[in-house]
Amino acid sequence: MEGEKKNTVVITAIILAVVLGVWLFGGFSSAPDDGTTEADIPSAPTLSPALQLTSDEKRGDVSERKAEILSRIRSGSSLSIEEKGEIGGIMLTKAHLYAFTDAEREAIFTALQKP
Repeated sequence: MEGEKKNTVVITAIILAVVLGVWLFGGFSSAPDDGTTEADIPSAPTLSPALQLTSDEKRGDVSERKAEILSRIRSGSSLSIEEKGEIGGIMLTKAHLYAFTDAEREAIFTALQKP
């Protein structure tokens, strides 16, 4: 029995020595050293202005912009490509901030589909 304890202690000591050695000498690496530097890694893409939160949206004050969008939609004239992109981006990513009603959403998507 005493021999088993001695073997367990020796094995545990060896395992600890290996782990400590690997930790001290940096044996484990999350990525191979292929010469890539941090400057070589591309930065995250930036969002188009239509998808970035404006300062009003960050504050939760979107009533003025919401009124502008609804006024433009209710005018009945076709939206420009830029307007479709901007309003479509809002509807896809930020509509929850604007709290459009179901009827308003339907009108907006109908206007976005018009040629």
